[in-house]
Amino acid sequence: MNTQTYRVKGMHCASCSSVIEKAFKKVPGVQSAEVNYGTEKAKGSFDSSKVSLDDLSKHIEPLGYSLEIPATAEEMGMSVDEHAEHLGVNQSKKEKLAEVLNMKTKVISAIPLAIIASFVMSWEILSKYNILPMMSSTLEEFFHHLLPILATYMLFVVGKPYLLGFYR
Repeated sequence: MNTQTYRVKGMHCASCSSVIEKAFKKVPGVQSAEVNYGTEKAKGSFDSSKVSLDDLSKHIEPLGYSLEIPATAEEMGMSVDEHAEHLGVNQSKKEKLAEVLNMKTKVISAIPLAIIASFVMSWEILSKYNILPMMSSTLEEFFHHLLPILATYMLFVVGKPYLLGFYR
């Protein structure tokens, strides 16, 4: 029996970890599986004569997830000691930085859209109580066409990871 811990790519919520755990437990040869969303890792006991790490990864790929299979020291051109020192750090650090940069870009693009939407909704509410003057009909018509476009962007671009998780 082989017990290993591997990093899982593609998890976006706690539900994802539950889906992956159930998928692993259905694979013949897997004794136990635990998936943690917080650490983005899967720990499993499996019979390496019946199932390989590639088989496990291929089993969850249709669901939109994958196991990060660590490179060997020979593939990286390092000694075993150097490889052990850099194993988890270099492989996942670049991916984490790319993921954070991607999320940062989405948040920065969403802030002006949220401000515009809040401004328009506040103006409409305050104008009903005669605190602000009513919007002109042209401006009101423009915003009533613009707000659904902004909401669509927020839903499908910023919320893409959650929609993909729901679809899977």
